Amino acid sequence: MEQQVKILAVDDRYENLLALNSILASPHYDVIGLQSGEEALRYLLKESADHIAVILMDVQMPGLSGFETVELIKQRKACQDIPIIFLTALSTSIEHVLKGYHVGSIDYLFKPVHPEMLRKKVDAFVNMHLNHQKIKLQSELLQKRTLDLEETNRKLAEAEEKLKQQNVLLENWVEERTSELVDAHQKLLKSQEHFKKMFMLSPSLMAIRRLPDLTYLEINESWKQYTGYGDEIIGTSMDLLRTEQGEPMKCDEVIHNLKVRYETKSKEMRTALMSTEIIDIENESCMLQVAVDITESLRFEAEMARLAQLNLVGEMAAGIAHEIRNPMTTIRGFLQLFRENDGRMQKQYIPIMLEELDRANEIITEYLSLAKNKQSHQHPDQINRIIEMLLPLIQAEAVMSGKHVQYQMMDCPVIQLDDKEIRQLILNMCMNGLEAMSIGGKLRIETYREPEHVVLLIGDEGTGIDEHHLEKLGRPFFTTKDEGTGLGLAICYSIAARHQASIEVQSSPKGTTFYIRFPVLVDGADS
Repeated sequence: MEQQVKILAVDDRYENLLALNSILASPHYDVIGLQSGEEALRYLLKESADHIAVILMDVQMPGLSGFETVELIKQRKACQDIPIIFLTALSTSIEHVLKGYHVGSIDYLFKPVHPEMLRKKVDAFVNMHLNHQKIKLQSELLQKRTLDLEETNRKLAEAEEKLKQQNVLLENWVEERTSELVDAHQKLLKSQEHFKKMFMLSPSLMAIRRLPDLTYLEINESWKQYTGYGDEIIGTSMDLLRTEQGEPMKCDEVIHNLKVRYETKSKEMRTALMSTEIIDIENESCMLQVAVDITESLRFEAEMARLAQLNLVGEMAAGIAHEIRNPMTTIRGFLQLFRENDGRMQKQYIPIMLEELDRANEIITEYLSLAKNKQSHQHPDQINRIIEMLLPLIQAEAVMSGKHVQYQMMDCPVIQLDDKEIRQLILNMCMNGLEAMSIGGKLRIETYREPEHVVLLIGDEGTGIDEHHLEKLGRPFFTTKDEGTGLGLAICYSIAARHQASIEVQSSPKGTTFYIRFPVLVDGADS
């Protein structure tokens, strides 16, 4: 479809624009009515001037006059060649006509405009515009063809030059190719020699086996040293690999760092990390097996773990001794006093002694609650129900210390819980959070559902936990308080472990948040 030629009609009176549109009505023209000089300038800034054949401009308009508008239009390079016809009904003086021509108009018509004359003038300018567009297009095509021809000539020249260079190169190709083949052969021999040295001298156990029967083609010195087998195994398909349970296994696929066991010639079972790759040797598919013996490393790690456990036991023993020694010292002092007073004991001392004994018993009871094998009576339950029962107690404790409790409990599915242990966990963590905050602080308690977990969130607005203390959280007898046994949080971790739950801690100077994630029952139903 042929694109319409645009004609801009600028007049502040709408009826004049309707009249112009009626006079110039044509399927080939798109008459665009604009009611001010400012509107005309905005239109020309946004639209391309290539399709505008002529502008019909009223002289007298509020705001920018027609003369001022045309002066601004002509300052824009893209619009300098657009013909402009002034239309006016006010002044027919020669001064105004000359001013119109001076600012850049092509013609100057007086209203009322003769329709046929205006139509003829516009048609003439449109034809001039179309011819100009054709000439411009032909000029662009001619310029493009000229450039294409120049590019073709340049390519022909380059091709001719390349042909000469190729003729020169072709004369020396045979000699250079022969030299390259000789160098490549020498490099291949060196590469094979390097690979042979790396293979034979590698500290890892290495063997090359033919696929698919896994016949041994080559083994290195480390393989011989660790397994005890020598060249007698070459040509056989004996497999020394065993599973971690000691069952024979056939390693005929690509693996990376798989933990395996292997049997030596002396029937010793050792452990290694095995990796395999499929390689081609003389167009034959082979398996390269590389194993790193970690037997001694595992023994060392086991010994280090044992020593770490002994160290932890020592720390716990020291903690118990420290915590129990205080009440025992008190009781011993009173018993000494009792002996020195010929068996007479003042009644007010007896409650103190009983209180100290109860304190020692409480420490021992809390310590025993850390045991992993402690019996836990778990049954399907709602964690929200337990929190709702404890909320009055937690809120009362918060009010007494000038703090606040915020809670939000989402719908959560039933999970396996020990009611008594979960109460202890929630109370311990909430009391710790309240103690960590100053007056006005807020304790957050939330529950929500994750795809595979029910999450209990307990957060405070305290000063946070030092980074070097975070890794010690949950360790028995570790505490940052001036008073306390350091068993409260350790008991929480033990309770979580008996519920197969995990505890994640996020701490900053703005507070500490604990996330306790309980596994969802496989057949549990949402509440």
